[in-house]
Amino acid sequence: MTTARQIRQLVRPLLKRHPDLALVTSDSLWLTPVTHVARVIHIGRTSSALYCNPAWWLLPLFLPDTEPTRDIGFCHAYIYPPVDDSKSLDLWFWDNPLMQGELHLRIEKTLRLLRTLDNLRSCRSFTEAHMDYTWGKTFVENLVYDIAMGNLNLARCWWQKVETCYPRLCERIQEIGPPLLDNDRTALAAILHGWERENVVGTAVEPFWTPTPFPLESTG
Repeated sequence: MTTARQIRQLVRPLLKRHPDLALVTSDSLWLTPVTHVARVIHIGRTSSALYCNPAWWLLPLFLPDTEPTRDIGFCHAYIYPPVDDSKSLDLWFWDNPLMQGELHLRIEKTLRLLRTLDNLRSCRSFTEAHMDYTWGKTFVENLVYDIAMGNLNLARCWWQKVETCYPRLCERIQEIGPPLLDNDRTALAAILHGWERENVVGTAVEPFWTPTPFPLESTG
């Protein structure tokens, strides 16, 4: 299995070159500051000690019960190695002398993309346009995301579906209902901020997290 030491050695040059990059957990690099959506590059461990399986993802932190250091984002993609005639990098083998340089090039390319996704709207637009598995695969995800975006009329449509499909709503989801039906943006924003804070505070992510307003708070 890939070790934390191997990952630290691999990412050390990247951390030196990019001051907005942080090794938040033993196997994941996060772009900072961290706001509503985490932009993560994960050096995935495998059952084999011979190679790793890197990927990137966008993880919304304001959904109820998100675990920032464990969950994989709804929007995610693997970072694939180059394939040449010799098949020398079919997998990211640690003992391949080309591995580190090639993986750094692909991580640098990924960072350029992730830096353009620096707010809630851009993350949402990207996932809808480019990813097969976008946010909104469940009514609850659509509900919370559209509330965060300030799309309250649409959110009320999702609320009706949530009530129908999930008659035994958990307490956290139930608290959205009254302020949503009352169009109480202040109360809704407080709920989402509360969820995000509860998800982040006390984790390795907290030192890099910057609370910011939701689009919900600037539209009316």
